[in-house]
Amino acid sequence: MMTKIGIAGLLLFGIASIGYVHAEPAPHDPNLPSVKPEALQRLSDTRVRQQVMLESQAKYYGRCVCPYQTRDAKGRSCKGRHEVVQSKPRPICYPEQVTPAMMSDWRRQHVK
Repeated sequence: MMTKIGIAGLLLFGIASIGYVHAEPAPHDPNLPSVKPEALQRLSDTRVRQQVMLESQAKYYGRCVCPYQTRDAKGRSCKGRHEVVQSKPRPICYPEQVTPAMMSDWRRQHVK
């Protein structure tokens, strides 16, 4: 004998399966090389900050220049190897260090 909950479940499942299902288009990833320049302009501030940080740290390839790094780009441990870079330009390790001017410069250089 079916319970009220069982019958309600069957009814809900039946009604849900009757409805039309349509797939939403796949999200557009602006990091793909086929992206149009207009799409790059719409990059979120977070993504632009990440790119500025990555480009800044790329100048110090293979070195442990940010305090949170556990491994360098070559896969070696950073334990006891963290550097404090005194010369300019210093690496940008945190999103708060990225200024609005840096973000607009990055966009200007990468959106042609």
